[in-house]
Parts: sequence; structure tokens; C-alpha cells
Amino acid sequence: MFPWKKVDPFRFIEQHHTKSKVVTLCRKLGVTPGGYYAWLKRGKSRRAVEDKELLTHILRIYKANRELYGYPRIHQALLHEGIKCGRNRVARVMRENGIVAKMARRFKRHKYKHELFRSSTNLLLDREPTSRQNQVWVGDVTFIRIGRKWSYLSTVMDRHTREIIGWSVSKNNDAMLVKESLLMAVAGNRRTCKTIFHTDQGAVYASKVFRNTLEELGFRVSMSRKGHCWDNAYMESFYHTLKTEMVYFMKFKHLAEAIAHIMDYIRYYNQDRIHSGIGYITPFQMTKPVA
Repeated sequence: MFPWKKVDPFRFIEQHHTKSKVVTLCRKLGVTPGGYYAWLKRGKSRRAVEDKELLTHILRIYKANRELYGYPRIHQALLHEGIKCGRNRVARVMRENGIVAKMARRFKRHKYKHELFRSSTNLLLDREPTSRQNQVWVGDVTFIRIGRKWSYLSTVMDRHTREIIGWSVSKNNDAMLVKESLLMAVAGNRRTCKTIFHTDQGAVYASKVFRNTLEELGFRVSMSRKGHCWDNAYMESFYHTLKTEMVYFMKFKHLAEAIAHIMDYIRYYNQDRIHSGIGYITPFQMTKPVA
């Protein structure tokens, strides 16, 4: 038995009748030609007309956001524009028109050897959720293939706003890479003596150069527990998003090319991409004071 509603095969035949005979399509889909032609004569229902109009808005938002939005974010974007519609309806219209979020999927495990900060503890475990900017910054490093070699991206995020406030790219995964991303964050933001800087237990964060920099800048140092990657979940989530929405679709040949695309994506991530974790607004909107 055909699993769709009866109107669905009729709509499918209408969309594809130029590529195959109506009789053949009807036989394959388990409906009659008479039923199909009777459906055509009835014309579009009010709901079908509304769905068509809704589809134009969905496509506009989908294209404006690099074809990366699924139905939850598109639904929220529609609501922000004052277009009232149900979340399930948005999902249905997208499904019927073959609109899906563009996302590459890779599930590959990598093992790292870490030099640990035995003297550092995780200051975030018993801490209340952040209430404003510059209370907690989080940092991490990921690898990006350029040509036949690996290069490295270091980023710093404000945990409250989810904004990427510092970043650096290098061919070397060393203390200078993470130091440069931290200094960028410091240059553009107002930290305090109570600001926590949290990372995993990566060797670059245990280096004397970086530890001295943290001490000179007056940060409170926090590190994830060994084997608990979710302690730094915000940064892990950002890297997953960066790679599945941009990096895995690219084949970078030169470092300058990669830097240009990363810079563009971070701007998009901060200013245009709405985030479910902060109420479907952008990090840039989170930085603005509430009126």
C-alpha cells in the first residue's frame, strides 16, 4: 500500500508528468488516471495556495542562509518576520518540496596525546549559568586539511553569547596559535579579574608560554576533566557546525584560501546564524543590551 496521503501521489504526478506518462506514474503509485484528472479539475485548495506562498518565504530564508537551515531554524526565522505558521507545517512543506539542510556527516574518531594541567580544576562544574558577557570564555583547537597536510584553527568563544571573539589559523599546533586567538579576544572585549578561561587538557594549553600569558592577563584558569569532552561542549558544538556546514564541502589548496572562508563563516556564525541554545537569535543580538 502506498504510504502517503492520496493527494501526495497526485502532486507527484503533476510535478513529473512531463518526464513520464501519466498512466505509468499512476500505475506505479497505486492511483487511477481518472482520480488524478478529477483532482486536477478541482483546482487548488485554500491551504494549497497558502502552502505555495509559505514555500516562497521558506526558499528565501533557506537560500539566504547558505541552504544550512533545517525546519526548526526556518520556522523561528519565519516567526521573527511576523509570519505565523506551525512548526510541523514548515516541516511538511519542506519535505514535500525536497528542501533539506545541507550538512556533511563524518564520524571519525581521533586520538590525541595530552600533557595535562594537573593543578587546574574545572571551575564550571558547580557554577551557576552565565548571566552576561565576559564571565566565561572557552577555547579549543581543531584541525583542517589544506592540500595534503593539516593546519590548525584555534578559537575563543564567549560562553554566554556564543560569539566567536578570537581565532587564529596556523600550520603549527603550538602555543603561539592559541596565544594569538586569546589576544584577539582580549583586544576586542572587556574581561575582568573574575573572567574564567576554560579549555580542555590539550598540550598547547599546558605550555609555559600560554600559562604565562594567562597569568599576566589575570584570567582564572579552568580545564575539563580527563576523558570528559562534554565539559567543553560549546566549543565542540561550534567545530561540528563549522565542519558540517562549511569545511567538509571544501577542498582547500592554500592556507590563505582556508583563512578567507573561515573568516567569512565566523562572520556569518556571529551575525546571521540563529542559535537554538540562545532562543533562536544570533550571538550578535545577544551582545546587545535589552531595551
